[in-house]
Amino acid sequence: MGIFDFFKKKNNTQENSGTPVPAHEVPAEKIVEEVTEERVEVEAMPEIPVQKEEEKTVNNQFEKISTYKDYIVYSIALQLNGDFAPISAFEKESGEVEGFAYMITDPSYGLSAQQVIDMMEEKFENELKEGKIKSYAILYHSQFDNDDNHNLATTQEELKAITLSYHFNDFGKGKTAMPYIFENENISFKGFAEFSHEENNSIISNQLTEGKDYFTNREEIKSPEAMTDNGIKITKSNTHTLGNMWGGIFGYESIQNEEKYTQFLKEIMALCMMDDPNYEQDKLKYTDFKDVKFKVIPAGEFSTIYPEVKTDFSLDFETKEISEWENVNNIEAIVGGPARDTFGVWFFATDYAENKNRYLTESPLNVNISAIVFALDIHKKFDLPDGTSISEEFTTYMPSKELPNYACFDFIGELVDFRETELLDDGSVKGYILKLKLITNEEIEDFFTIDAFVSKENMRFDTLTKGMKLMGALQLQGKISG
Repeated sequence: MGIFDFFKKKNNTQENSGTPVPAHEVPAEKIVEEVTEERVEVEAMPEIPVQKEEEKTVNNQFEKISTYKDYIVYSIALQLNGDFAPISAFEKESGEVEGFAYMITDPSYGLSAQQVIDMMEEKFENELKEGKIKSYAILYHSQFDNDDNHNLATTQEELKAITLSYHFNDFGKGKTAMPYIFENENISFKGFAEFSHEENNSIISNQLTEGKDYFTNREEIKSPEAMTDNGIKITKSNTHTLGNMWGGIFGYESIQNEEKYTQFLKEIMALCMMDDPNYEQDKLKYTDFKDVKFKVIPAGEFSTIYPEVKTDFSLDFETKEISEWENVNNIEAIVGGPARDTFGVWFFATDYAENKNRYLTESPLNVNISAIVFALDIHKKFDLPDGTSISEEFTTYMPSKELPNYACFDFIGELVDFRETELLDDGSVKGYILKLKLITNEEIEDFFTIDAFVSKENMRFDTLTKGMKLMGALQLQGKISG
């Protein structure tokens, strides 16, 4: 997946319905991927008469830019595979050209495309000054439309061209671009305007070498982390949003296809920002329901709203790790550590904005734990690969592979009890509160039995029965009790 994964033709993203993020905060995941080579035709450029003095300059530029023809083709190949990541390369003193990439191994922390470009440029400019390299090129998708606008494209509509930003120690610094247009599912590349049709074809027809590693120079970008004096590890994430959380409340199909829910959340946030006491009853009417509360955190540019499933269930917990969401000014976080001195638990802290200091300094804490179920199905009994039969009492939960570092878990649980519930002032959002046993303990009945909300829309079956075994995915959430 590339930096601009939201540009891909297939719609596989969840919008953040509640938390604004700073512009261009798009994760720079592993940007060097195996590409499928495809032939690309460049439309013929009109013949433009030029003076002889200009021909030498144009040809010189072509010779310089051709130094990076492999990476021009590589950028095109990435685009044809749905990846719009910036890439870069540099020319060594020996004349050898090598690629460079920033590598993100932690999916919870990324760089914006503009950050990647700026960091690459700063790195290469320093190396040019120090005489370590002869030139460099950075390729990225821009708003260039046969004009001088080489600004980074940050939306689907702004995608106009592949810009090549270069600096040669004997030619100078500049930018040029290869425009393209989308035609249904196809992309037509127009070629560099400064080059003739033959010159463009000589670049585009260049064949990449199968199996060659074009990015032999990599620098890993790690999530910032620190350790407090009392041994709590604090890491940063900047790619998380509340989209999945709200999908769990309203139903994934509904929140993707019905604008009314996103608009509702915006209006509720605006209402809750009003200080007039005359609106207090309206705030309760639209945010506080029998089993779920929509909690608004007023924080200026980073104001947010998220659902909180009500519960009386609590347990003793010791904070060992906190992942703060840097993209919302650290007012949201995933908190992790041992519970009941026996098992590990991670949860989205719905009270982190007001209780951050308590999580950092107090231990142990008594916390309320509940959950939002993202997907629910009936568990079918199975045996382990070695033939061992799974006990009827077997329950478990394990970190999600699909949504890591997000307090999300895949689970097999026993349905102890359930009841129907409704959300919104008109009761139009239908769901259940499930009492789910996630850990079976012979001595303590409710050792880890939580209240969880599930939207009927996110269930893959119709009828619930007490005692049945369920499986699915959920996100744990919690707050300091009392």
